[in-house]
Amino acid sequence: MFFNSYISHLIAILFMVISISSFSQEYSEKNIIDVANSIVNDSNSCVFITLDSNNNPTSRLMDPYIYNNNFEIYLVTNPNSRKVSHIRDDNRITLNFTSKDGGSYVSINGTAKLINVLNLKKKFWKSTWTPYYNNLETDCILIKITPKTLELVSSSNDITSDPYTWKPASIIFQP
Repeated sequence: MFFNSYISHLIAILFMVISISSFSQEYSEKNIIDVANSIVNDSNSCVFITLDSNNNPTSRLMDPYIYNNNFEIYLVTNPNSRKVSHIRDDNRITLNFTSKDGGSYVSINGTAKLINVLNLKKKFWKSTWTPYYNNLETDCILIKITPKTLELVSSSNDITSDPYTWKPASIIFQP
């Protein structure tokens, strides 16, 4: 009985050591960006998180416009919405994207800038937004996301989080 318990314990420790020693957060920045772009571009929506006047996070599902693979992302909303007042008070935001299979995610932390210039609205407009806004000049405002950090976990691409801290693979964008 003691021997079986000892062997089981030894196997568990060995498995833990192998798991930790085989883990590496040494993913190339290019690999992280490529996989993150794949997940972001494949997503039909994202969760947009702002901070209210009491610094409480508020989240909502949004339809992003992914302008390019440099994480230039735009959102649109009613200029009278809560998120607009949140951004005016504190422009720190988070965007979360999930893969369709649910096994991967990208989290972008950064800042949001409100854009209420008609020619920029036209330039960064997504056709699926049109049914919700009658007048482009007055009924909507763009939100431009500027990423500061990106975190990624993708089981299908073998990009995992640290087994001890669960810290995901991440990159910091240069200002």
